Amino acid sequence: MTDPLLEYRERLLNRLEAVVSEIADTVAAVPESRWHQPLRAGARPPHAIIAHLRDVERNAYAPRLRRLLDEDMPEFESFDPEKWEADRYNPDEPLTALLAEYAGLRETEMSLLRPLTSRGWARCGRHITFGVRTVQWWVERALRHAEEHLRELREQS
Repeated sequence: MTDPLLEYRERLLNRLEAVVSEIADTVAAVPESRWHQPLRAGARPPHAIIAHLRDVERNAYAPRLRRLLDEDMPEFESFDPEKWEADRYNPDEPLTALLAEYAGLRETEMSLLRPLTSRGWARCGRHITFGVRTVQWWVERALRHAEEHLRELREQS
């Protein structure tokens, strides 16, 4: 008899891993000359979307997952991606470097997540806004975030 929760987590991890290459493939279909231009009215340019994905992964999801696995009930502050981008967005950073760093962050996360036991998935931390949340909740949130921006990219291409 299979465990539905184990199967769900395996599908979750497979999707979390796969979404990175889907994002890269979607961006690769956009001519390089258009990477810094919104592909439709009111949209962000592909470069800005990828920078945002990398920055949120680097500054929020990846460190939180590490802390959840290393510490007992870590406390998390909010990360404001809009403020971060306003202060630090660099349109001259190569898009390929952004994608490579994003993929590397995800690869590191996968190496932490794949071996988790049920106890590991249930480890908790407290976020100032969201309250007490498990590793699984954070992984689901990271996936929703990536899929949201994948849809945003696909709607423009």
